[in-house]
Amino acid sequence: MADSLPQEQLSLLAGRLSRDEIPAVKAHVIRVYICAVGTDSMTERDVFVENVYPKLRAYCKDRYGLEFQVSDLTWGLSVSEIESQTDLTPLRIREIQRCHALSAGPNFITFLGQKYGPRSLPDVIVSYEYDVIQIALRAHKNRDTRNAPLLDKCYVVDENNQPPVYVLRPKSVIVPEFDDPDEAVRAEAPAKWEAVQTELRTLLQRGADLAYLDGAMDSESKERYYVSELENQILLGIEANDNPRKRCILITRNIDDLKNYTEDHRTPRFAEIKHIERENRSELDPDSAAMLARLQQRVLNLVSPLNTIHHDVLWKYDEVIHPQLHKAYLDSLSDQLYRACIRLIDENAPLPELDVPSLCEEASQHWSRCRYMASHYFKPDKDTPLQALRDYVTGASDTPLIVHGAPGCGKSKIVSKLIFDMEDFVFGEYMLVLRYIGHTPKSRDLKQLLSSLCSQITLALGGSVADVPIDVNDLIKYFAELIANFPPTCRLILLLDDLELLLPDHDAHRLTWIPARLPPHVKLILAVHHSSYRLLDKFKDAILPDRSDCFLEVPSATVDECVGLLTKLLFTMDRALTNAQMEIFRQALEKEPLPLYVELLANIAKDLKSFDSPETIKLPSNCEEGINTLLEKLEARHGKMLVSRAFAYMVASSTGLSDCEMEDVLSLDEDVLNEIYNADFHPRVRRVPYIKWLALKQDVESFLAYKDADGVTVAGWQHDSFVDAVKTRYLSDSHVVSSIHSTIADYFLGTWAGKPKPVSVLGGKRQLVASINSDRKVPAQPLTFGGSAGGYGAVRFNKRMYDQVPRHLDLAGRYKELNSLVFFNYEWLYNKIRALSLQHIMLDLALNPSEEVSLVEEALRVSEHTVERDINSLPTEISGHLLPYYETHSNIRSLIRQCDTDGLRHCALVPNFPCLHVPGSSLQFTLIAPDEMEHFCFVQGSVFDNNNGGEEKLLVCKKRDDAYVNVFDMLTGELRGTVFASNGELYITPNGKHLIIVDHVTEKAIKIHDTATGAFLKQVILMNHIDGKSSLYKKGPLAVTNDRLCTVVTLTNSVLCICEIPSGKILHIIALDGKSNVCAISPDGNMVLCNSNGFLLAYDLYKLEHILTVPIGSTPSRLRFTRDGLRVFLSNDKDTRVTIMHLNGKAVDMTYRAVLEDKMPRDSIRDLRVSPNDQLLLIRGDEHLLVYHRGLEKIIATFTKPDTVPEEFRLPKAHYVQMKFTHADFTKDSDFVVGTIFRNVYVWQVSSSNLVTSIQAPIGIITDLIVAKTRSQVVTHMKGSKNIEVWNIDAAVRKVNTPDKLTDSISDFQLTSDGRLAFVKCRHSDEIGVVSMANGSMVDLLTHDNPVIDFAITPDGSWALVTTQPRLKGTAFKLWNLSERRVVMEVGNVAGYCISMKEKPNIVMLAQKDTSYKSPFYISILNIVDGEFYEHAYMHTITTIRSKPFMTDNDQFLVVNSTIEPPTTLSSSDDVNSVGSSSPTFHPQPKACIYVFDVERGMKVTVCDAFSMKFEEHLLDIVEVRPCSQPNRSLVAAIFSCKEQQSSPDDDLSDRGYASSSSANAAAGYPYGFFLLDAATGNLAQLCIPFPKPSFGVGSNPLIFSTDCSLCLNEQSNIFYIPGGDFIGQLPSHVNPPRAFILRNTIVLYYYESTLLAMRISDGVPIAQCDVHSTICRLHVCPDDRTVLVGCEDGGVLSYTIIDPVWENPSQVLSCLPSREVGDFKRLGAALKRRSWDKVEKDSVPGYQRPPSAMTPFTSDKHLLREIKALPRPRPKSDSHAELGTRSQACSVM
Repeated sequence: MADSLPQEQLSLLAGRLSRDEIPAVKAHVIRVYICAVGTDSMTERDVFVENVYPKLRAYCKDRYGLEFQVSDLTWGLSVSEIESQTDLTPLRIREIQRCHALSAGPNFITFLGQKYGPRSLPDVIVSYEYDVIQIALRAHKNRDTRNAPLLDKCYVVDENNQPPVYVLRPKSVIVPEFDDPDEAVRAEAPAKWEAVQTELRTLLQRGADLAYLDGAMDSESKERYYVSELENQILLGIEANDNPRKRCILITRNIDDLKNYTEDHRTPRFAEIKHIERENRSELDPDSAAMLARLQQRVLNLVSPLNTIHHDVLWKYDEVIHPQLHKAYLDSLSDQLYRACIRLIDENAPLPELDVPSLCEEASQHWSRCRYMASHYFKPDKDTPLQALRDYVTGASDTPLIVHGAPGCGKSKIVSKLIFDMEDFVFGEYMLVLRYIGHTPKSRDLKQLLSSLCSQITLALGGSVADVPIDVNDLIKYFAELIANFPPTCRLILLLDDLELLLPDHDAHRLTWIPARLPPHVKLILAVHHSSYRLLDKFKDAILPDRSDCFLEVPSATVDECVGLLTKLLFTMDRALTNAQMEIFRQALEKEPLPLYVELLANIAKDLKSFDSPETIKLPSNCEEGINTLLEKLEARHGKMLVSRAFAYMVASSTGLSDCEMEDVLSLDEDVLNEIYNADFHPRVRRVPYIKWLALKQDVESFLAYKDADGVTVAGWQHDSFVDAVKTRYLSDSHVVSSIHSTIADYFLGTWAGKPKPVSVLGGKRQLVASINSDRKVPAQPLTFGGSAGGYGAVRFNKRMYDQVPRHLDLAGRYKELNSLVFFNYEWLYNKIRALSLQHIMLDLALNPSEEVSLVEEALRVSEHTVERDINSLPTEISGHLLPYYETHSNIRSLIRQCDTDGLRHCALVPNFPCLHVPGSSLQFTLIAPDEMEHFCFVQGSVFDNNNGGEEKLLVCKKRDDAYVNVFDMLTGELRGTVFASNGELYITPNGKHLIIVDHVTEKAIKIHDTATGAFLKQVILMNHIDGKSSLYKKGPLAVTNDRLCTVVTLTNSVLCICEIPSGKILHIIALDGKSNVCAISPDGNMVLCNSNGFLLAYDLYKLEHILTVPIGSTPSRLRFTRDGLRVFLSNDKDTRVTIMHLNGKAVDMTYRAVLEDKMPRDSIRDLRVSPNDQLLLIRGDEHLLVYHRGLEKIIATFTKPDTVPEEFRLPKAHYVQMKFTHADFTKDSDFVVGTIFRNVYVWQVSSSNLVTSIQAPIGIITDLIVAKTRSQVVTHMKGSKNIEVWNIDAAVRKVNTPDKLTDSISDFQLTSDGRLAFVKCRHSDEIGVVSMANGSMVDLLTHDNPVIDFAITPDGSWALVTTQPRLKGTAFKLWNLSERRVVMEVGNVAGYCISMKEKPNIVMLAQKDTSYKSPFYISILNIVDGEFYEHAYMHTITTIRSKPFMTDNDQFLVVNSTIEPPTTLSSSDDVNSVGSSSPTFHPQPKACIYVFDVERGMKVTVCDAFSMKFEEHLLDIVEVRPCSQPNRSLVAAIFSCKEQQSSPDDDLSDRGYASSSSANAAAGYPYGFFLLDAATGNLAQLCIPFPKPSFGVGSNPLIFSTDCSLCLNEQSNIFYIPGGDFIGQLPSHVNPPRAFILRNTIVLYYYESTLLAMRISDGVPIAQCDVHSTICRLHVCPDDRTVLVGCEDGGVLSYTIIDPVWENPSQVLSCLPSREVGDFKRLGAALKRRSWDKVEKDSVPGYQRPPSAMTPFTSDKHLLREIKALPRPRPKSDSHAELGTRSQACSVM
């Protein structure tokens, strides 16, 4: 993959970029500045916003993936607001320049009417120009210049500006009347101010003229004092444009009759009016008109004629330009403007970069962040941290470097500067990879972060991303290996900034994924805050203990550095401070020397003038106060509601918002709009004016950071302190928070796109807004963009929508919509996974983890590998895992229905059975060990990490004769690792640090290993320290503490040995007087107890002294301490007494016995367990569980074996076993007892003695049970299995049965005629499984004495005939009456064939009487009538059967592929009809033939051979015979080999009435043919020569045929049309052979390993591909021709229904699926209530009991079985005896 990337992208991934190549933040926008006077084009611009703007936004987004933004600083303002605008020149200049710089298309639209625009008085004059003007005025004294001193009165110099400027004083200072308390005086102020402005403007113009004439000023400078603000904007927007002919649009409009309305009060809005006092009339100002004409001509020369629009209109009534009366003009203008914009967009806008890998986009965004942060770095006088970083990068350190410091100290800027300047100090080959955690969605999640890092490094090294694993644990290992094996010829530098922003998922904050040691050429820089999640402490305590050199603290800056930084910041803004002012700021910095505080002070300092007194300066004392002061100032300037909501939306969005998004969400906020439109004006469209957000943003620009977020350039706060302040100030009210998030959710959902949003205003304004358009003109939010006629190229996903909607719906409390639109919406899930990743879905689901949401989350989690490998498998994965909840959970049912319909476009297979892993079931993990494990132990704490040990739980397990110890992570279910130790039995110390392994062969060697590494530490051979014969040596019980090992070994008598761990030193050898069975160490580790016959002895483990001897009266078999060490419990296997001993230190206070015979009659004690709370003792017998209370000293609960459990049971491939308790223990809270019998785990509540629930493990006998004491986990292990099941005992209360498997690979299926049940046979196994086709549950399991060879069932499934390879005579065939669940007939000595019929209740049996050479096969038919069976035996015999016989579709003919033996296979007495011959045929050697037996005519036989079919010259051998489904239901299909031909057979075949399907001489080169035989007549219905060669041999695959035998496919998927005899095509090349036709022969099924593929024949398009999660070995297409049964190597059975959405109505098909019928499970349960343990005992049969099945599908079974009276008859030596007659109608089974 790396080879396919261009060099530019490879350089980006490798980080080999020069400063100029480091990308900046992309501007995904077409930004247009609209320039107009404002008052003369209000209607036109309203129409633009209403009609043109929304269409342009949609076009740009859909075709180019760009936002279309408008900067119109006068739209939405009233006439008075427009005319009173002051001090907007900086904002206008900035906006025009931003449009030039950012826009990817047109950037400037100007509207010229007949108004030249106001010539505003300059607020600021550069001191040089001001001085020149003053000098000129003073040098030319006359009437026009006599008021020159007025300039000095109104303008004052500001030397803080660089260069110095003269600023206009506030108008209240120039005209004091503005502040006069007298209202009448204040009323005169505006007129006086207007007169002052006129005079000042005149003086400046006159001074500029004089200075120009004197040569002191150039013409351009002079013109600035004459031209209007409109002309200034146009000159900047057009003349300064890089390409005005492709970037600018000019609109001109002329009101022809405007001169007729010069006296109208509205005319000044549209033109300048000059009043002629002498004539007392008004006229259009000729001076302004001339200036406007000159400007218009100037613009026309620059703008392309194609981009020029002109209209002449007439004055229309009150509104002059009326929306309705000028509709034609406005519509034409809108259309022309839209088309002009579209043309310029298409000419200039770049097409979407669809081929840029997401990895390159991710890397580019982080490099952009680096450039931005480095540009804001200001070097202090002593740059110690930066130099230390450079030294680390160029040095030989082999550990990571942790950069830390307080928030706001500048860590990110320092590390960014390091990276930005890397080329200056790192030479040679290097690779640079950086991530700013949280900057992008993928960088916040550990799994996605590691995947991104590993993929980037792998690609940069020339590898393939296919090598990068998916699982997070595998990623951690891969990341470590990638770093450890990085090429030494290249230096790798990794930067991870803001580590604290990582989400805690996947144990990210445990930091175990960070390697503590690195190769010398690999450098890892990690930046972290001091207090966040205590990450710094974890680094110091666990990852890098005692390594202070690995930590670099970024200290707070000194005061001098802060002052220097403040000076530099002001310098970038062309500002400075006086010395007196700077001193005030220095004093403030002494209290808070932080870079953020400096930036806040700089924001204040930039507004200070040099003439402002230092005493008036008030500075905040810290960052928090500074931020709040800034917000207060903004509220006063822009409005509290606007400021609060704008910043609240920015923070609430989490990623920030683009300008367009901010304007849209503000326009949806009624509170904001009501604050803005609080006067008697409202524009036609209810949106926020553009200037409101743009002006506000300008005031906080220095505190914002820009980044790319899913294809949009968004703005957000640079510093977290601003985020915290906004949350505290504006997001503390829960109602406001909910409203904010709800508005954002509405916006990104497109709720109000294209429709009006109700207006909420005060009563007085309702009439004002009644006529406006309340459609806010927010854009629609489709799931995808492009990919259609109106879009461009491939589909692009609406990533912003996917990222924002779930979080905001959740925080808004809109859970119903969250469920319907997100969590349970298939289209959303599918598209978001494609757009972002599955991990984003998982994060969404974590927002509101309800029961149903948690089930979906678990389903996706277990499907993660499959879905990430193939997204189109999503519908089958969701449905398959969640199917058990279809009936009970409405939201899941809705999701599955969407998968079944909408998901068909992606995968046309609909699961009918649930997957093995059912979410929400008690089965948490299935751990797969490399072999069958025998020893298990929980380890509390991770002994493989240096972290604190109490957080992680491990399961350590081992096989006795294997040296490897396997360690599983109980949090994830993953294999944590394997440790090579020694062969033998496994013990482990309580702290988990040491493995104690006892040699299982000699039992004489005890080896001590380190758990983490497996390193051998010491070997202890006790025999070397004991006197006696080694041949008598026998190991006894063993007990360990963290530093002591005690064990008992027995020769003639027992010996107690005490050793030290880990040294293995023998501390003490104690010879006992008798034999010892128990050995246990007290909980404090100081004392060991063991027995010597009937005495209990105690020894001190440290003083090595004998402590006491206590007689106990009998030899104990087990001993248990309480955890406080105050009680000892002892018992033995021979009685039901428990000895209880009270300890007091090292003394025994009392000893007594509890006799429990009445509590557990006829039982024995098998085990004792003490509860975690130390108050209870669990006593396990074979039939009873007792709970003894230590304080009450009595039994408080008794649990007996459930009534549903039989006395004995037989598993497949096994013998009978007695059903008894095998294990029992307390749960972690001591409130419940867990016990196991057979495959079932039962949970009882101690307080109530009630059975709470039960868990059904896979088929087998539980041999190991381990109950966790710190979590709700139970581990079970089946005998002979590599799998270890981990159960969540809390989830066991929810009864969700997991699917069962058979014990071997599936080999055959047979279905009942109604399709309700499937009978399943395994290879090499003695079982037949009965599976419900409604839900996949195994409702019955028929076990036998030997492996099943063949079987058949009646059409209704109530009878089954099974043949096995018998051990005893007369037991080869067994007839099951499944209604009564018993075998009613056993017969036969040799296994044979069992053949089912499709409609008739008959079963055909073909078998030999003995195994002698060529022993013939005899035919019998079992006829089932009214619940009774009748056997009809026939005298016909068949010597050879070449393949399994079958019945024709009409159940009339039995077809056998055989041979004719010389002189004949049949006896002369047989009723034989050889077609075409009146006498038997004799052959010198066996000849291929087909026997056809007519069942309805007394098994009359027809022999069809080459002679009888008149085909001798062609037929050599019949290779294969198969049934054929056609309207003629008696047809049989056969493939035959041809004899060698010297000429074409066409003529001969034609002469005999067959339509030849071969070309000339084809048979000679293609020696195979095909024919259809009519079994009723013995005639050929169709003949085809040549025919594709069948496949033979091991590993080959047979031809597959359509059901009507009109098509067949060979291994290469060539399609052969049999009636035409030609190949008609080939399906697209596929490495695997076809397996079956399905769906009326329109679809072909393939499978390989665990993948099932369906391909449409008509166009060769794959319509389905899914992973069945197990290796497939068998497919069976059901009679409905759309359902396929899938048999797997592991014994699993799955079912899928195929629906072709192109040709079928999915809803119609789905309505007939049993698995989609609500209530079906209940009906199925009622029908199967009688079947529990498959045990039936009737008085009518003499105690014969068939082996019960393993299935207990419904818990209600036990109530029925309690009514069955058990017969105390022992099982006979022989499994069964049967006496059968030739026509027997019943049999007696014993």
